[in-house]
Amino acid sequence: MREDCERTIEGEIMNAEQEKALREYLQEAIVPLIEQVLVKKLGQAMSFAAEQLIQPKREWQGLTDEDKQIAFDDTQEGGGFWEFADAIEATLRKKNHG
Repeated sequence: MREDCERTIEGEIMNAEQEKALREYLQEAIVPLIEQVLVKKLGQAMSFAAEQLIQPKREWQGLTDEDKQIAFDDTQEGGGFWEFADAIEATLRKKNHG
């Protein structure tokens, strides 16, 4: 085999000049296309994350006077401060976390 014939593609022998031309073509034409696809896919992934994974901030829901009265009434029969605090916490959790 000749020294200037180093590689084969589908049985065809390429010389060093042809290999260089192929490498230049790949660098100039194919690599930018691959970069464009990668940038596009990265943008799609970031959009998906922004839309699906990041939950929008919800406005804090406090207690109405009625909520406070219900929590207080529920703890009056044998309940004390801690039971009242637990009832308030449970009501707030339900209103703000679903």
